[in-house]
Amino acid sequence: MIRLLAIGLFSGVLCAQSVSDGVAAIDAGHLEDAVHTFSTLAEQTPNCFECQFYLGLAQFRAGRPAVARPALEKAVALMPADANAWKLLGLATTSAGDLDAAITAFRKACDLAPKDEEACYYLARNLYAQGHYESASASFDMALQAAPAAMLPKVHRAIALNFAALGQSEEAERHFVKAIQSAGRASRDVEDPRVDYGAFLFRQGRTDAALAPLQEAVKDSPASPRANLELGRVLLHLDKTEAAVASLEKAVKFAPSDSNAHLLLGRAYLKLGKTAEGERELRLGEQAWSAKPR
Repeated sequence: MIRLLAIGLFSGVLCAQSVSDGVAAIDAGHLEDAVHTFSTLAEQTPNCFECQFYLGLAQFRAGRPAVARPALEKAVALMPADANAWKLLGLATTSAGDLDAAITAFRKACDLAPKDEEACYYLARNLYAQGHYESASASFDMALQAAPAAMLPKVHRAIALNFAALGQSEEAERHFVKAIQSAGRASRDVEDPRVDYGAFLFRQGRTDAALAPLQEAVKDSPASPRANLELGRVLLHLDKTEAAVASLEKAVKFAPSDSNAHLLLGRAYLKLGKTAEGERELRLGEQAWSAKPR
């Protein structure tokens, strides 16, 4: 009996050490080593929550969300009260394209840890992506309450986009302004609230007002395809065609597969009498549009 107990204790120590080594491998970026370690541990001890969770984490960070999913589903089954496991499962299913499953996972994470700075935000973003704008509003409110200062620009921007989708223009503008104010002048390419605000103002018919935030965005991020595209759109609408061409040429240069950039640049060239260039860009725009996955 004593011998069996000693063997069990020794095995437990070895397992704990292996988990520690695997976590260290993840932290060091040695993801394949971590996958090997946790795959072995998960096979030996399938009811080990840490083994399944870290196996899923390693696979996810290695860019294999679909492979990570089964391990994370086992992890939440073993410990359904662990918010981090649900959140990671939500990230994995989002990356794998299963937004319905992601919403379920993020809802669990948000319910379990409403003060988590990301859980409710991810839930709201997925609800927004699925067109559930009313449902997203409540989750965005919770995300805003939990958000640290560094995350406020992102949350206010997302809330503004959600209000815009709901047709609540005043609330949308209020949050766009808050997003811009809290972000400052840092370079932001993908999620720059100034670009979204400029596009919003343009859709509201306030074309002149749209210029300032877009010009500022291009000044801070001159290689941003989105900023150059939206600025070019506004300039073209204001009949500032040569300036529009300059912006749209940059948009095409930095995002050559963007059909909208080619189509708008084609229109701008035609307005300047550059027929050959205009027809070429319109043709490229149509080809890029046709090549989009449906």
